[in-house]
Amino acid sequence: MLQRLICECGTELSSCAAFCLNCGRRHAVGCGVYVSESRVFVRIFGERDFEEFSIKRYDEDVSIRNLYEILAERIYSYRVESIVVSGESEELIDEALEGLRSTLYPFDVSVSDAFDSPQSFFERLERVLRLEKELKTVKIPPEEKIHGSHSTIIGGREGYKLILSLAKSPYVKKVVPGVIEGNATSIGGGVKLKLTRSDEKGNVRALLIDGSSVQQVYVITTASSREEGEEVLKLLSGYVRDLQE
Repeated sequence: MLQRLICECGTELSSCAAFCLNCGRRHAVGCGVYVSESRVFVRIFGERDFEEFSIKRYDEDVSIRNLYEILAERIYSYRVESIVVSGESEELIDEALEGLRSTLYPFDVSVSDAFDSPQSFFERLERVLRLEKELKTVKIPPEEKIHGSHSTIIGGREGYKLILSLAKSPYVKKVVPGVIEGNATSIGGGVKLKLTRSDEKGNVRALLIDGSSVQQVYVITTASSREEGEEVLKLLSGYVRDLQE
């Protein structure tokens, strides 16, 4: 006998991740979209379980546009605020990102690395979502998180924007710009932020690069171990990647 799914307000739900139209409660905690050459796979994660579906993909412009409109409509019905996109290749990931961002605004659509299969991607995403739920968060304005003995941030406005993208994460307590190596003079070529590693306490090291100048950046996170720090690093990499693309 199937177990009935009941919202806290008493309304019966169609699935473990369904949005309650009666009280407006969200039960979906995240969504993964994986694109292959032949199909698009979607998994909606609920608080205790998940549901999934897939749609055939045809390699034609009109079909692809219609595909993402249908996907966006179905994903929207869950009112899930965070959607992560992966796929077999960077080209397919970019295709899905463009198709979903335009139709799911203002929901957050971010990208992950390419995976060999939807199952490996969904398993990885489930671990990240579970960790996000366990990690503490801080409610501090991003501008107030940036401080330290070195007040200079190389790269001008672009450098500051990249540093600010780290500070916007609820898992970041403080961003400390550090020592500058090189001549601190831009020679063109763009400003880049590279996240390098997590230490044993879960804090993240990064490098802000502008031409021949390199500045160390220390990111103090809410993580308490290297494992948790590595997961926060991956989340931060998504923020930075979106700005640098």
